[in-house]
Amino acid sequence: MESPSRRSRRGSSPNPRAANPASEACFAALYPGLRRLAAVVADADIEPDDLVQEALVRVLQKGSLDELRDPGSYLRRAIINLGSNERRRLGRWRSAARRLGPETEERPNYPSDLADLQSLDPIDRAALYLTQVEGLSADEAGLQLGLSANAVNLRVSRSRRRLRSRLQSESNVLDPSDTALGTS
Repeated sequence: MESPSRRSRRGSSPNPRAANPASEACFAALYPGLRRLAAVVADADIEPDDLVQEALVRVLQKGSLDELRDPGSYLRRAIINLGSNERRRLGRWRSAARRLGPETEERPNYPSDLADLQSLDPIDRAALYLTQVEGLSADEAGLQLGLSANAVNLRVSRSRRRLRSRLQSESNVLDPSDTALGTS
């Protein structure tokens, strides 16, 4: 005999939150770009698919994708917010771990361009990604990020300058000049 709760789930009334073909097609078309954005915005410890899934869950709690005017913008903004929240949470966790004591195991530290990119604020990474990789204008990226076009341009410019400076300082450390080797 089935429990009453199980029977009620199998009832004939349709679930308004159930996936429909239009929502599925919309998400399938948006997914590759959303995953790339999540990979850029998320900290290295966070799986991009998890971030996309969490954003989708939050959107679907409010309604279906086909009810939104621009589901891509809504999902991108949710991913950026979740990435920022995760970065703050991980920062608090790392800070607490440092206060507890030194790590027992040392990990090798290999310089990486991705580590330089991860050093930027998630919104700066998103602005850089949307304008430089996705090819959106500053106005379009600003709509996605909740910023003005001037603020997007400023963030992109500052982010590029920071990355350029970090990469140049790393290359100076890694490539000693010939005079330092004593050659004439």
